[in-house]
Amino acid sequence: MIVAIILILLVVFLCMKLSISLFFQHAQDDDECRITFSMLFGLIRYTVRIPLIKVDKESPGIVVAHKQTVQNVSESEPKRSKYNPREIVHSFKEAKDFVHHVVHLHVIARKFFSHVSVTKMEWQSKIGTGDAAKTGLVVGMGWSLKYGVVAIISKYMRLKTKPLLSITPSFQQAVSETKFVCMIHFRIGHAIVAAIRIIKYWRGNRWKKETFNHQANESY
Repeated sequence: MIVAIILILLVVFLCMKLSISLFFQHAQDDDECRITFSMLFGLIRYTVRIPLIKVDKESPGIVVAHKQTVQNVSESEPKRSKYNPREIVHSFKEAKDFVHHVVHLHVIARKFFSHVSVTKMEWQSKIGTGDAAKTGLVVGMGWSLKYGVVAIISKYMRLKTKPLLSITPSFQQAVSETKFVCMIHFRIGHAIVAAIRIIKYWRGNRWKKETFNHQANESY
């Protein structure tokens, strides 16, 4: 009975859906970005606030400003951390090494993203340079960027909603504002399978490329 109950709970957990909501807003020099994870129809919720990154004008490097919340009360002054170019390059190198060490990581990622559903997508922007000709050019580039992002999402994920896209040109003054809201869903079991595949096909372990190539076309 205990084993049966554990197996049932495990199956329920693997079939459970995880919802991720992304909110990003940029208004001139004021930025806000947060990611919310929720399960069980919102009963379990956790929010991560992405640090604000700005270029340090005094010396080479970037400054990361972040706030901590305790019982929904934010600190009055954000904490700041500084990273020099060497640390930034090292972070990119670690990411590149990770991609290189996983055999056919793009195939694993593509299989996982095929199970991801996009149920909400809104992208509103207001752009202006103060010059009508330049503003028109920037607005055209903005539309190309947005349509490109939507095309990539619809290719690799299940787009179950019509994206709401808008760009408002400002011909009289320089303006840079954007708001992006996106909500995705996927089952925890699919994420665990993707993580197991990454560990399984890590270069240097006992698994061979031929095994992956034989199973790459198999579905979950």
